[in-house]
Amino acid sequence: MELAFLRWIQSFSSPFLDGLFQLITMLGEQWAVVLVLGFAYWIYDKEIGKELAFTLLVSGLCNNVLKGIFRFERPIGQEGIRTLRQHTATGYSFPSGHSQNAASLYLFPARRKGGWLYPAAIAVSLLVGLSRLYLGVHYPKDVAAGLVLGAAAVFICPVLWRRFSHEKMLALLAGACLLPALLLGQRDLYKAFGLLLGFWGGTVFEQKFVDFSIPVGAGKKAVRLLGGLALCGAVSLLLKLVLPDAFLWDTIRYAVLAFCAIGFYPFLFSWAGF
Repeated sequence: MELAFLRWIQSFSSPFLDGLFQLITMLGEQWAVVLVLGFAYWIYDKEIGKELAFTLLVSGLCNNVLKGIFRFERPIGQEGIRTLRQHTATGYSFPSGHSQNAASLYLFPARRKGGWLYPAAIAVSLLVGLSRLYLGVHYPKDVAAGLVLGAAAVFICPVLWRRFSHEKMLALLAGACLLPALLLGQRDLYKAFGLLLGFWGGTVFEQKFVDFSIPVGAGKKAVRLLGGLALCGAVSLLLKLVLPDAFLWDTIRYAVLAFCAIGFYPFLFSWAGF
């Protein structure tokens, strides 16, 4: 049934749609998350940025735990299924990480501001989900579950963030993440564990030693955003080059990257007067 639906969607394929849906699917990928988070945390409102980061981290953690539990295979290689942008299809199929990322990332501001942002966020999230079907990397149930979980994270995680101690909650989550990482042996869970550790450490470091302020001019905000994106890209590339390709080192790499983005980079631009 699901394969027949995928074949029907792909029956409309064309070079134009191939390119369009590959662009759309990028709205649920890592670069989009880093760009929106950087804008929110570094130049818009750091508390809202932390809240968004927490929402995305918890959403991603739940996604990877469920993938490790269900271990559903992707439709890649099935008869009549054409797969594009296969390098983005890592790990198991259920739920769809791209769909869940998109729902969490774009519904978050819509929930805060309302108005036209709601239909826009819903439309973008659905299009990202549709792109995963068109590209032949997910089943409909994967996309549906990802969208629902991403939306649920937007309504639940900010409440938890405001209600409980940030440091204790992040420490608890990091500890809770370690067990499924060890039991399920899934690489993305080790990355999630590293992100949680780095976010926790960066949050504590920023509060105690930096405490940066947002009110700067538009020019400095632009420099702050571009500099942060460049730094994160450089650190990520450097760590990939020097660290071995192994689960444990993935944890360290993502912990360092998150700490740099949340704690060390604000220290740099505050020291430099940006």
